[in-house]
Amino acid sequence: MKIYLAAIATLLSCVAHGKVYYSEKVKTTDLGKTFNLNTHTVGQPCLQGDVQYHSNLSGSLNYFQRVDETLIRRRTFGEVHGGINLFIIAGSVSTSMTHRNATDSLSLTSQLHLKFDEGYSTLEDRDLVNGVNIGDCGHSFVYQVNYGRDLFVNTRLHFKTVEDYKRFVIKIKIRLLFFKKTITKVKEIEKYAESAVFSVDVNSNGPLPEKLQKQLNERPTYCRGSNISPCLETLHELVSYSFDNNGLVKDLATLNKVPRSFVVKGFQDSGHYGAQDWIATSNREADETTWRKADSHYGQAVRELERAKAFLTVATEDEQAQAQLRYDQALIKLADAQALKSRCFEKPWLSECTSL
Repeated sequence: MKIYLAAIATLLSCVAHGKVYYSEKVKTTDLGKTFNLNTHTVGQPCLQGDVQYHSNLSGSLNYFQRVDETLIRRRTFGEVHGGINLFIIAGSVSTSMTHRNATDSLSLTSQLHLKFDEGYSTLEDRDLVNGVNIGDCGHSFVYQVNYGRDLFVNTRLHFKTVEDYKRFVIKIKIRLLFFKKTITKVKEIEKYAESAVFSVDVNSNGPLPEKLQKQLNERPTYCRGSNISPCLETLHELVSYSFDNNGLVKDLATLNKVPRSFVVKGFQDSGHYGAQDWIATSNREADETTWRKADSHYGQAVRELERAKAFLTVATEDEQAQAQLRYDQALIKLADAQALKSRCFEKPWLSECTSL
């Protein structure tokens, strides 16, 4: 588990000279645009210049299990403090990825996390955009976009009840689903997971390589707990592809870089005077608990839909109607949770938000 010093140095350099926000929504074309520190929104182009790409490539591999959404964020986005910014501006891709990779009391999860830092772009030799009055540009602008790709290979056991989950972890002494495939161990797991669903999935903050997506489309990814061997074969193929010198890393190199975070600076830090040299930022500390609860509520709905999808996929003819009903209900619950989250981020004082 190696974290490259160059990557750390780059991050520290960014923090020292600007404020870092974590989101895949801000792209290279947004460099030089204004950034509102209160609403966390990108505005009009005010500065133009040369976009310079800095190649700073590195990667790391980690294995972990039973992680909550906070740890997932810290692992993927580098969030250590002030993480509320991530809740406000992160796009749907990173938010959904965060919650899908987290686990709860109805699932047992093991994960391989492949993290790639893909360099960053900055705006240099900056000048005002023609016809723009810097007095109308506010305080800050987007100076730097950092690129990075996260890819998770997950194995899960989905349980219908907490009792089923507890029974499994008591009987099966291992907590790891990335295990050496032996007939004895597989049969032991199948014995106590007969009412569960075993799944294999891969998710990322960017598009998957075509070969990887093809493997997922053509191989079983959902199996009844009483017969997990077909999904184990899929897992072994995915892991082999992930570690093959001519596999995943080579294929990822052909894809476009994915924005992971960005850095904003004040106009005066850039030597452009006449803009606002100070801005009163909203004190949102009192709302942070509400935001986190709304986000957690949304995350539970994300995982509930994933669980309902797992049981629906392997349902027998007799189980089909009930499984479809649960899936439809989970879809409605997720839509409601997403709408509630949006309302609570905008108006955290609402009673429906404070009572979460």
